[in-house]
Order: sequence, then structure tokens, then C-alpha cells
Amino acid sequence: MAELPKATIKRVFKDAGAERVGGDVPDAVNEIVKAIAKGAIKSCEADGRKTVSADDLRLVTVVK
Repeated sequence: MAELPKATIKRVFKDAGAERVGGDVPDAVNEIVKAIAKGAIKSCEADGRKTVSADDLRLVTVVK
């Protein structure tokens, strides 16, 4: 499965205001993103659809 580049993840955190980003953060973010993707896919398939939507993502996260 594809992973987000470590430099990109660190840049996102720095752009969000982090002064420093630990070396373990990119691996953790990639694990979390994969878990969210799997949950969204299950939601999509449960509705009989093939296309994952933003609503599927919202169902497996706390972002509104």
C-alpha cells in the first residue's frame, strides 16, 4: 500500500504550528490514514457503492 512521504507529513505539522516533529510521527500518521481508508471503504461497500466519498470519511473520523 502506498504511503505519504515523511517530509510531507512533517511539513504539514510544521505548517500547523509544531516547532518540532518526532521521527515516529510519519509512521503513526501513515498507520492512521490506512485505518481511516479501510473504514471508509467498508462504509462505501456497506452502502453498495464503489466510490468512496467524503461522507464515508466523516463516518470513521470526528471531523465534521
